Amino acid sequence: MAGAQGKLITVMLLAGMMQFASAVTYTVGDAVGWTFVESATFYDDWAKTHTFRVGDELDFVYSFPAHDVFQVSETDVASCTNATTIQKWEVSNAKVILNSVGYHGYICSLPSHCSPGNMKMSLQVVAADDTVSEQSADAPAVPPTAGDTPGNSGFTLQSGSALMFGTVAAALVALLN
Repeated sequence: MAGAQGKLITVMLLAGMMQFASAVTYTVGDAVGWTFVESATFYDDWAKTHTFRVGDELDFVYSFPAHDVFQVSETDVASCTNATTIQKWEVSNAKVILNSVGYHGYICSLPSHCSPGNMKMSLQVVAADDTVSEQSADAPAVPPTAGDTPGNSGFTLQSGSALMFGTVAAALVALLN
């Protein structure tokens, strides 16, 4: 009986480790960071090149108090207001964990930063186990517009993903023997 319980606990731990290993960290705007941009759709276009899953992290790179990050409703993003603030980060370089499926909207709440500064972004988050395929980070969904700055993809797998899957496979084989 103790052996079966041990195997069950091992499988549960391995499943949890696989979930953690699949989390992705994205730098919002890649090398541009979270700042004023010329294109009104820069951050939305950036978001469209990724598939965001529950558990992923958005890293907003900026200096506070020059900027901030407010999570707001879709209506507030469109109108550049923070009437329905869901959460706010008034620190430098906010790290936002995506913890729910559906719409997520972000703005800089400081006057003239969302509009005309274009510091706003809308994105959709899918379940962690959703099999939606991600576009290649090297192939943007839309061509860049004037003022867009090419940079790194902002896509970073948490360390050890390949090693983690190999370890899980070896553990499962050991459990079956």
